[in-house]
Amino acid sequence: MYRKLNDYDVTLKTLDSITKKLESVQTTVVKKSCFLGFDGYVDSLYSLVQSRMNAKKWTRMESMKSFGELLIEVAGSSANIERVLKKRIFGGFAPNTCRALNAFGTKIYLIAALGHPKLNEFYYQLPEVESISISNPGQTLGLEFDDGKVMITDFTPILNIDWKMLMDNVKLGKLIKIIEASDIMGFGHWALIPNLNDIWQHFLDELFPSISNLKEKIFFVDIADIRKRSRQDLLDLIKILQKIDQLVPVMLSANDLEAHFLSKVLDNVKTFAPYRENSTDYIDGGKRLNTEMKLSYLVIHSPHFATISTVEEHYWITEGFTSKPKFTVGAGDYFHSGTVLGLSCGLTPPEAILMGNALTAIFVRTGNSPNFNQLSQFVSRYMEFIDNDNPNFP
Repeated sequence: MYRKLNDYDVTLKTLDSITKKLESVQTTVVKKSCFLGFDGYVDSLYSLVQSRMNAKKWTRMESMKSFGELLIEVAGSSANIERVLKKRIFGGFAPNTCRALNAFGTKIYLIAALGHPKLNEFYYQLPEVESISISNPGQTLGLEFDDGKVMITDFTPILNIDWKMLMDNVKLGKLIKIIEASDIMGFGHWALIPNLNDIWQHFLDELFPSISNLKEKIFFVDIADIRKRSRQDLLDLIKILQKIDQLVPVMLSANDLEAHFLSKVLDNVKTFAPYRENSTDYIDGGKRLNTEMKLSYLVIHSPHFATISTVEEHYWITEGFTSKPKFTVGAGDYFHSGTVLGLSCGLTPPEAILMGNALTAIFVRTGNSPNFNQLSQFVSRYMEFIDNDNPNFP
């Protein structure tokens, strides 16, 4: 029998309320449209070999800790580490979010690094997706473990994405029409695109004055791994998001580690420890952060939980965690896709992050983009997956 984990835990109450709303949400999602930008990567996802018995039989390296210990052990010398390809897929924030939302029938305007001057061979056009490429994609080598992932990336094409590149490939009038038609605007990964703040300033100055229905939209941002960005960069990010939030509601999404680094930046927020060192810091961590940032929505997520904080309220939802995920690269993109789509469809903040949690939980078990029937099936068994560490779905 599940018991509340803390004062903000509304998992059971929210599960009951969202179950009653899923049918109406299903009819609403197909009427939604979303503009996504601007990244794109060819993701090659691998498992590492712990030991090999013969050409066909081998055991997998299960933990990042084992990988780290191996590297420390051979430091000063050398090592050969065998990798086995799981799949090669076109990824990144924009393409992953596109796939997740498209599986629900949402119309997508995708402006991203899809290959230039011709589309990359690994990118394929989905129904109800209008694609405009502005750059070649980056290249990511993804190493997946049970307890996390290591992504080794060549960002060269992504680093050059800026306002001029956008205007060279998408005329101002076209971009205004896309934003006008979109219920959702989504951008990521902020930490990996150095010119994103400047692009948004152009949105404020040149695009948003021509948009009639900004208050009815959601502007969401996946912050990504911010460790290599300066404190001033992060303060500038918060400042421009606050400006945008005055015109269109902003949803900022961060995982637990990214939230930890955010807490180190804000002077009036007591720094909270990484989740594994002190999970209780995250019970109200989002509330403390958003008391300072004052964004419409601040979301913090991990494989174990998600929280969402408005300016006035704060909620916790427990995740259907598995210690044996089959896929992890892109899991966060499925979480924020479900969350922002839920908000756009009129779900309450805790209902929205429960929907995000469900999409993530299905994806890490299958590696596929869930459709609405699969979402409904998982929600109907939500507590079963919380009570039992079941890596399989359905």
